[in-house]
Amino acid sequence: MSVIQLQKLKFSNMFSYGKNNEIDLNTNRMTQLTAYNGVGKSSIALIIQELLYSKNIKNIKKGDILNRYDKEKTWSGSIDFSVDVKQYNVSVTRTGASTKVILLEDGVDISEHKILDTYKKIQGILNLEFDIFSQITYQSSIDLLDFLKATDTNRKKFLINLFNLEKYIAIGEKVKVRANEVDKELAKLQVEGKTISSFLDSTSIPDYMDFLEEQELDNAIVIEIADIEHSLNTIADTCKKIDKNNMLIKERESLSFDMSMVEPETFAYIEEYQTLKADLISLNNDTARLRKELNSVKINDKCPSCGQDIDNSHLVKMQSDLKSKIANNTEIYETNLVKAKQWSLQLEEYQNSKRAYVNNQSDIRRFEQLTQMIDTQIPSDYPNHQALATRKQELQHILLEQKAKIKEITSHNKSVSANNAKVDALKEQQSEFLIRQDGVKKGILVKSGQSASLSILKKAFSTTGIVAFKLENLTKELEATINYYLSVLSDGQFHIEFSLNKEKLNIDVVSNGVAAPIETTSGGEFSRIQTSILLAIRKLLSTLGGSSINLLFLDEITGVLDDEGKEKLVEVLQKENDLNVFLISHDFTHPLIEKVDIIKENNISTIQK
Repeated sequence: MSVIQLQKLKFSNMFSYGKNNEIDLNTNRMTQLTAYNGVGKSSIALIIQELLYSKNIKNIKKGDILNRYDKEKTWSGSIDFSVDVKQYNVSVTRTGASTKVILLEDGVDISEHKILDTYKKIQGILNLEFDIFSQITYQSSIDLLDFLKATDTNRKKFLINLFNLEKYIAIGEKVKVRANEVDKELAKLQVEGKTISSFLDSTSIPDYMDFLEEQELDNAIVIEIADIEHSLNTIADTCKKIDKNNMLIKERESLSFDMSMVEPETFAYIEEYQTLKADLISLNNDTARLRKELNSVKINDKCPSCGQDIDNSHLVKMQSDLKSKIANNTEIYETNLVKAKQWSLQLEEYQNSKRAYVNNQSDIRRFEQLTQMIDTQIPSDYPNHQALATRKQELQHILLEQKAKIKEITSHNKSVSANNAKVDALKEQQSEFLIRQDGVKKGILVKSGQSASLSILKKAFSTTGIVAFKLENLTKELEATINYYLSVLSDGQFHIEFSLNKEKLNIDVVSNGVAAPIETTSGGEFSRIQTSILLAIRKLLSTLGGSSINLLFLDEITGVLDDEGKEKLVEVLQKENDLNVFLISHDFTHPLIEKVDIIKENNISTIQK
């Protein structure tokens, strides 16, 4: 059994509280938190929940936890607690949307890289889910124990979680998954078995076919055609040479050139021309900048606000200087532009002469090349080759007939190969299917046995099996423990009875031998039942080896109790071992209970030590 001791809580700027609040959680067996409504008594339980689980039962967002009346932008809190012999501390700091969580174990930082993983580790240490933790550590007249106000089905779910019976349901789910897998495997084998039987019943195997004798082309015809093609190719080459030679002669005759043309002299001012063009662009940009500055100079003789004369002599001088610079730049630009245009015309004339010279030289070189390439011994007309072409056609026709016959034989033999291969494949497949059919039958027997066994386990680990059996015994024990506390709180006037009906858990209140649903009880009776269940659950968790926790907040539950009921409540709570109870009330005090006052000034609450 894990023994959880919540020890010291520190927090700043959370909910209605200001800086540096501190409260001991295990100093006194009973402590009264006294203050007016709205001061922040109930917020202490929410702060503990937020620090340990990163959430609270009222679902208040982290951005709304910061005291909105304080000027601070950060809220923070820390809680010391022990689990068995190990000491822990959780500290949380949030600024804006950024949160930092540190978890210490015996002074060593064991925080995870991700905040979510750190909170999972905290929950694992406490061994209590948030719903269970929040319900057994905090109860109010408004937020009643979910176990009581839930539907009958959800009551049962609460007890399953409380008594840690989810492991049986988890086993049941795994069994169910495995059963589904086996059923699918069985169904698959059954379908496969039917497919194999259908194949074996419907497949017929054809007979083997015979091959035809292969034939070859007449080699003498092939040789004769090759000889004719060689002769024709020689004629063709000659014709090609005639065509090429004629084409070269025609190209040479088309050329025209001047052998006396000389290369023009290079333009002497090319670099100066390029520099002058760059200077013109720079000068033009500078003039544009000066015009822009001139346009931005605004000269006013009088102040637009007060109407007095303004000394604008410096602006007039600036305007005059800018105009002078612009005129000077313009004069230089126009002079250089004339020179640039002259050089541009000279450069263009040089480039045209150079281009004509280069083209003339190219034509001369091409003329010389063509003269060397032209063969003056080749005639300009084609030779006659009709007889050879006719003989070639006759031989090719004979060869085509031979090829057709060979193709026919080849096609037949391919069909024979395909047929005989199909026969072999079908015989092999038939043999494999017979072997597989035997394996499938054995597999169906094995899977059928597994399915039957898993069906039994599935029923055993369902909510109507082991869980129902254990839950029935545990609810009887819980019922007896609740009625023990209830007999003290009500002087034996009434008790409760649990009844399990499949997925439902009903709670009846028996008074004077008459049973009625728990929803029909009065406020005082309900408060006694609520307190009894809380104490019974705590005791039963310890008995079952779960986690026992020392803290219980009772928020305004005394309002529906008479004076005798309040005294009985205090009497019962003072007898509980290892339990620190915080009674939250604005109108009830008890002389034997330690008090902690909470005051609120300027919308800032403070715990008075």
